[in-house]
Amino acid sequence: MKIYTYNRLMMLSFVLFVAFGCADDQERDLKKAEKRYNFKKAVTEDDELFPTYFLAKNGVITKELIDAERDVKVRLNEMAPISLPAKHARLTSAQKDGVVQTYKRFLQSHDEDSLLIRHFRNKYAKVILLDYDVMKSDDYALISFLTKELIDSKCGRFSLIFDGTNKVKSHVPDSQYNSLVFGLETQIAQSLNLHKQAKAAMPGLIQKMKDKPETVQGGLKADFAVELNEMDDLSPRISTLEKYLQNVRSL
Repeated sequence: MKIYTYNRLMMLSFVLFVAFGCADDQERDLKKAEKRYNFKKAVTEDDELFPTYFLAKNGVITKELIDAERDVKVRLNEMAPISLPAKHARLTSAQKDGVVQTYKRFLQSHDEDSLLIRHFRNKYAKVILLDYDVMKSDDYALISFLTKELIDSKCGRFSLIFDGTNKVKSHVPDSQYNSLVFGLETQIAQSLNLHKQAKAAMPGLIQKMKDKPETVQGGLKADFAVELNEMDDLSPRISTLEKYLQNVRSL
């Protein structure tokens, strides 16, 4: 049995772009897929993410783009710009300043690599907030900064962003707090809309892939893509996003 761990960002982008504009005039008439797959859905960190950026260039997802997304995560792990504590550890003032300066220096020194910065923000803003227990501190300015970093990553770590936004309420300037709320609400609504579009597009997409396997892009086999779409029900994620949207509007 194959374990389903396919990145949800890739899946969502794949559904939208194949359904709404991928070329279907390839010269080769590929044989329709007959192989069947059995999937077991694996629980991964991707289940916590609701990204609002597209893994596509000019409306097309290529194997190169998928590989680049995967490779940058590997490269970031190898670089390890901020050490991970062995256990939750409160930082001293000097240690906290050092970690924050390291974080900001990395942003400055890699500002031209938008893909790397996106995943750096998503990973290490979370590390500082949770693994270093900054979220439990009263450093509201730092919590606000790191929460904004998560929003800017567009990786959709909405649960943590909500917690950070709620934590700094009444402790930072209204303009700063309102900016966090606006950014969070905007991205949740955008992700919810993308998921609803993807769900609505799935039946037509599945039939299109069965009729014309050559329309499948991104290095996926047609039969694999069909099976993946048939088993991946977006309803639970849509329900979660609707709850997030309701919660942020109650702040």
